[in-house]
Amino acid sequence: MTNKGKYDPYRSNEDLEEAKKLPGFGKPLPKNLFSGDIYNNFLKTAKEAGYLPPFVAIQKEIRQEMTKLLKMIEKESKEEDITSIIDEMNVKIKKYNMECPTSMQKMLITLEDIELHAKVWK
Repeated sequence: MTNKGKYDPYRSNEDLEEAKKLPGFGKPLPKNLFSGDIYNNFLKTAKEAGYLPPFVAIQKEIRQEMTKLLKMIEKESKEEDITSIIDEMNVKIKKYNMECPTSMQKMLITLEDIELHAKVWK
């Protein structure tokens, strides 16, 4: 489907046919979805559908890059290469901080305190 997750009244019939193949298409929403705590119902439904908030995906990327960075430091790679990866990670950390809850925000990484940040991102 094009424009994934967004309603587009001008979608092609092919997209509509693809949507009709989805489980639950055309069926009414469960009544309990709008009763009780709607937010918790949404979280449960989103989790069952496999939805991950964007900041969680970024968090996973940063953790993988942190592992890569620690291996580079262990192998005594060039400082320019290490600095380049740190700069790329800091761009992702800024994006992560804009999307995650305030209580989960992290500081930017520097070469001097990489060991501390490695523990924080575990």
